[in-house]
Amino acid sequence: MGNSADKITPGTPSKVHYGYVIVAAGFLTQVILLISQRSLSIALVNIQETLGASFAQVGMISSYFGLVYAGAAFFWGWLADKVGPKYALTGAGGCAAVGLFCFGLLGGQSLNLAIATYTLVGLGCAGIYIATVPKLIAAWFVAEKRGHAMRFVTPGGAITSMTLGVVLPLGIASKGWQGSFVILGIIAGVITLGFLLLVKNDPAEKGLTPVGAPAGTPVAPVPKKPKEQKGLSDFAEVLKMRITWQFGITYIIYQLGYMANSTFYVASVKHAGYSGPQAGLAVTFAAITSILAMQIWGPLSDKLERKTVIAIGSFCYAAFATIYFFVLLGQPSLITCYICVSLMQASFGITPVIMAALGDYFPGALRGTGSGVISTMSMVGRYGGPALAGMVIDAAGGKVGYGFTFTAATLVVAGIMALTWPTLKTKQPKVETAS
Repeated sequence: MGNSADKITPGTPSKVHYGYVIVAAGFLTQVILLISQRSLSIALVNIQETLGASFAQVGMISSYFGLVYAGAAFFWGWLADKVGPKYALTGAGGCAAVGLFCFGLLGGQSLNLAIATYTLVGLGCAGIYIATVPKLIAAWFVAEKRGHAMRFVTPGGAITSMTLGVVLPLGIASKGWQGSFVILGIIAGVITLGFLLLVKNDPAEKGLTPVGAPAGTPVAPVPKKPKEQKGLSDFAEVLKMRITWQFGITYIIYQLGYMANSTFYVASVKHAGYSGPQAGLAVTFAAITSILAMQIWGPLSDKLERKTVIAIGSFCYAAFATIYFFVLLGQPSLITCYICVSLMQASFGITPVIMAALGDYFPGALRGTGSGVISTMSMVGRYGGPALAGMVIDAAGGKVGYGFTFTAATLVVAGIMALTWPTLKTKQPKVETAS
């Protein structure tokens, strides 16, 4: 299963497999996604001042973005199955790029224009990752190499987030928020053009076998466009699959904990008695440890069942969150807070494993639709997690540490549910073609 397996003919000089160009494209999807998700909050005060609106009104920009981002993934996944992930990804990236550009160009004129243009960004973000990338990676990497591939894709988000936190405020000071968003839109547009020119739906389009294919595997013919199925639609086919509900409910519960943790871990450091900049530094440490942990969790899931690795990561988080809860009952040092937060975030480094699992559990012809449906289902957890954890904190008299009892409980449940998924591991790599 080494690189020699990826050679087309004996004697072909060793070189980097084109599958890693696909991995690079996956990494760049994270750049667009995190630019879209984080830039608005960084520039929020400047936007509010320009529009002369209240923070509640400006917050509607984020609300509409989030609603479309969470709710439209099923469409992009379906489109990926119909026209291929290349064109779905290009379309999604194009929506995000145009939306960012127009937000900078027109968003300062009125609140309605700001909402409309950033809603377009949300529509694009819905298809830029979960709905398309798992299908693409699954076509280019055998199952035993998908965790390896996804560990290089997912860190793009953490790296972009850290970079943006430093660079965007400087850009706003120099060019204003409108000019900065125009530039961000151009960056997203250039990346999207790269998707159009370089991404291929299947290794056969380059005369290759997938990364990790056994030596001697013949190059498959370029897949033809699938015939339209009669009877049940793709969505109905996906919804009647048991794994859709097993995976979907597990991911909803996982997102309850993940989003609650993301919302309150910086606040927990501040409530422990430390300054805003000191608390904010926890984000950097958390991002670094998360990236490092992804390099372990991804390849580990190529050796063990992915469901087992997801469960281990979930249980590790629950253990560290419980420890952090007790730590916060006292007067922890700043270093102790950083260590606890970093360990919790390292446990969430299983995200690439979850993405790889999406590629494993759905058949090629339904992989985009299945991933998109799961992403849309997860909006329940994405929006419910912070609210429920906030209720727990309020019930505890505002003690932020109690929110981590909620996140620990949700990850225990998610880990147990993951273990109920079907077993997929086989002794020989399975080579698939895109459908």
